[in-house]
Amino acid sequence: MHEILFGLIMKYFILTALLFGLFFGQAQAQKGFLRGTVFDGETGEPLIGAVVFRQGTTDGTVTDFNGNYSLPLQAGTHTIVYQFVSFRTTTVENLEIVAEKVNTLDVTLQSDVEELAEVVVTAQVIKNSESALLSVQKKSANVLDGISAQTFRKIGDSNLSGAMKRVTGVSVQGGKYVYVRGLGDRYTRTTLNGMSIPGLDPERNDVQIDLFPTNVLENVMVYKTFSPELAGDFAGGTVNVETKSFPEEKTTRLAIGLGYNPKMNLINNFTSYEGSNTDFLGYDDGVRKMPLDPQTEIPRPTSPEPANAGELLESYTRSFNPTMAAKNQSNFLNSSLSFNHGNQLDLPGVKFGYGVVLNYQNQYDYYGNTVVSSYFKDNNKDVNALDAQFVKNGELGRQNVLWSGLVTSAVKFNKHELGLTFLKTQNGIKTATNRVSQDFEETSQTAYENILTYTQRSLTSPTIYGKHNLNKWTLQWSNSVTLARVYDPDFRQVLIAEVPQYQGGEQVGVQYFISGGQGGSAGRFWRDLNETNENFRLDATYALNEKVKLKVGGAGLYKWRTFDTFAYNFSTNQPVENDADWILRPENIWTPDSRQGIYVSGNYEAANNYEARSSVNAAYVMSDAFITPKLRAIFGVRAEQAQMYYTGQDNLGSTVYDDEQTLDQLNLLPSLNMVYSLKENVNLRGSYGRTLARPSFREKSIAQILDPVSGVTFSGNIDLEQTNIDNFDLRWENFFGREEMVSVSAFYKKFNGHIEQTRFELEPREVTWQNIGGSYVYGLELEFRKKLPVEGLMLGSNLSWAQSHVDMTQIIVSRDEINNTVTTEYESRKQQARTDETIDKDRVMAGQAPYLINAFLNYSDFNGINSLSLSYNVQGESLSVVGVGQVPDVYVKPFHSFNLNVTREIGERRNGQIRFTIDNILGDSKEQVWKNHESGDELFSRFDEGRTFTLRYQYSF
Repeated sequence: MHEILFGLIMKYFILTALLFGLFFGQAQAQKGFLRGTVFDGETGEPLIGAVVFRQGTTDGTVTDFNGNYSLPLQAGTHTIVYQFVSFRTTTVENLEIVAEKVNTLDVTLQSDVEELAEVVVTAQVIKNSESALLSVQKKSANVLDGISAQTFRKIGDSNLSGAMKRVTGVSVQGGKYVYVRGLGDRYTRTTLNGMSIPGLDPERNDVQIDLFPTNVLENVMVYKTFSPELAGDFAGGTVNVETKSFPEEKTTRLAIGLGYNPKMNLINNFTSYEGSNTDFLGYDDGVRKMPLDPQTEIPRPTSPEPANAGELLESYTRSFNPTMAAKNQSNFLNSSLSFNHGNQLDLPGVKFGYGVVLNYQNQYDYYGNTVVSSYFKDNNKDVNALDAQFVKNGELGRQNVLWSGLVTSAVKFNKHELGLTFLKTQNGIKTATNRVSQDFEETSQTAYENILTYTQRSLTSPTIYGKHNLNKWTLQWSNSVTLARVYDPDFRQVLIAEVPQYQGGEQVGVQYFISGGQGGSAGRFWRDLNETNENFRLDATYALNEKVKLKVGGAGLYKWRTFDTFAYNFSTNQPVENDADWILRPENIWTPDSRQGIYVSGNYEAANNYEARSSVNAAYVMSDAFITPKLRAIFGVRAEQAQMYYTGQDNLGSTVYDDEQTLDQLNLLPSLNMVYSLKENVNLRGSYGRTLARPSFREKSIAQILDPVSGVTFSGNIDLEQTNIDNFDLRWENFFGREEMVSVSAFYKKFNGHIEQTRFELEPREVTWQNIGGSYVYGLELEFRKKLPVEGLMLGSNLSWAQSHVDMTQIIVSRDEINNTVTTEYESRKQQARTDETIDKDRVMAGQAPYLINAFLNYSDFNGINSLSLSYNVQGESLSVVGVGQVPDVYVKPFHSFNLNVTREIGERRNGQIRFTIDNILGDSKEQVWKNHESGDELFSRFDEGRTFTLRYQYSF
């Protein structure tokens, strides 16, 4: 696959170089330009071949197959005429054109069936992205919500994870995972420009959206209903991230930003460690590379063979980087730097556009009093209060570096467009933790823990595409190859147990141990996930007549994944010092002569590694037809053939898979979307769609993988099957003014074979996945945007309420192989129920928030020089970790996010911009809690976010 990726990248750069060579160096006349799109006022579709000309002359042009036009004009005031067969002529008067500038004007033509007079309007040259997004929602075949680049700027969100929380019915878990209508992981699909991209988390199926800074994005569309041109593997929604295209006019901008959080920046006790010289660029330079070959056989201290076993053991132990302890150091302000440049060139018969966006961010997070704890239900069922197992308090420091680059280019000629995009993101997260652990159950001891981690994520995605208008046919195609990697090099953890020493029944001191028998440990861990996706799609639309369009297409998605983990432990039965760096000091390492000291152990375990591949080939047919002038029906069916193959083995090596097929499924996915126009700007929508959710590579496997971060072992289930989902939606929407709207939605989703992550009753730190019976989700959504009587002031909000039900009688948490019996989650909860507690057979889905609230108040003065935005977001308490046996449930507490963003344009040409933001004005903390029947909440984890103040300056050349 690397050869495919390299070939596509080389084609990209060669074609881009040719386009630049042909067009970039050619001079243009000193004129201004009028550019925009001509739309059909009834369908909202772009009009192909509409005539645009300057009144009284023959200077004109026609729109391309995207409805776009570009008309060069001399500087001055003009009257422009827009015409199309069977549509009323529209004339725009008093349109002022400035030399070497681009004016943008979109025009909507109305049908002339009633033989109404020509429409004359006055030019408005400002294109509003929020208005454009609402127009897309109004004319969409699907129930659709979204957020525009203009909203990114108003609210001040720097990455997609912050921006997505503003969309109706959307929440973000863990700062990076999207939940739509309370459904995440496998049930929410994320695409980049309509093309599939891999997830970057070994434990999850969804895409980590914090990788996308907002300044490389144009819009984000959330499709909440299914139609056949969309891939069928989603339930909550499909989130399509659209990157910036080239601008309508020459644009060059440079921006720099600095952020300050009093609790996190410019402090001298920032917890960190010495990393590599390239950490500031988001990747490791090799310092953290695994020092041993994965297949290296490490001898024991007592191994008689080979003859040099002792020397080898000493050499292997000394090969590891000796840094094991977190240190305090000073840090700097959060910083960001961005640059973008683009232009569109009009040449005889050809239009060529290009754009470049570069972005860099460096952020520090410091939590001086983090809390992580574990609790159990008391053995006495009359006791509701939870018993503490351990509590860990300490410091955590994190440096998060993200940079990205986006290059776009396209050429338009006649009725054809060819384009290329290339997106690269690189992220490095260095984390250090220093905390004290108090055990209340097993050893009743105090332990001192140091954890040093580094996570390196990268996404490389070149895409080529084409659009062609062939009489009544419109053809669109695209092909992308995406290379994704998440690499955790040299995860280091040291737990030094404090063991009291007694003499004569009295404590005389303490000693420190890292041996497991004394409650300590010391280890290193490497994890590497590589996934390559190739995605091709072809869509062909045939205009049967003005009221009916037929659409057919096909797609192919092919994935290849490798996953490798390697773990090493450091041991000694003798006391150590209470200093993690003491562990690998040269004088403390085991030698053949002394037969004492620290030595390394660990060998390759095949069950921790696997390879997998899959393919999904699809074809669809659909119709988009106006059954009556007010009733529109979009219906069709999609066929998907999915296959999965797996290579790996279990812990014992007794079961081995060598590229064996684990899934072969053909699915027919019908859909029906109905849109009834109650009046011009009011729609009533109803839809049904059959979708599905497939298990991931790791879930449908026999792998048994220990995650050192959580201490949880994930065991695959090779017999896991896909989930079938029936989706029903109803929406009323009213677009009653420019940028104004109100909508009310209701939805219901029925899951057959819902895939649920479950824990084992006797081993709660081991989880697996299983299909369970019927589950369902239903809810309501409300959104409104309204201009207030004060000029430039707008109020908006969206509210969501959802309920989910999972049948616990279908979830197996333990098996008795001897008696051939099973225990369900419902039975387990009944067995551990408190004396006066009643257990229902249903519970909510993990991650399902019962409510979401978003609100904003925006102000912009008449000239757009000054603007202000206040935004608020909160989601209800949601189930985070499903308990089992004596382990209670964990819930995420509501986090009240209240932010301010103020912007002012400066300079005679208004080419400078200053932006000031305050995040988390309320100073809220992020908390998770243990819950049990009628007992007070016990803290699972807490992170104090503080308030962040950011100042950003942008200059346009």
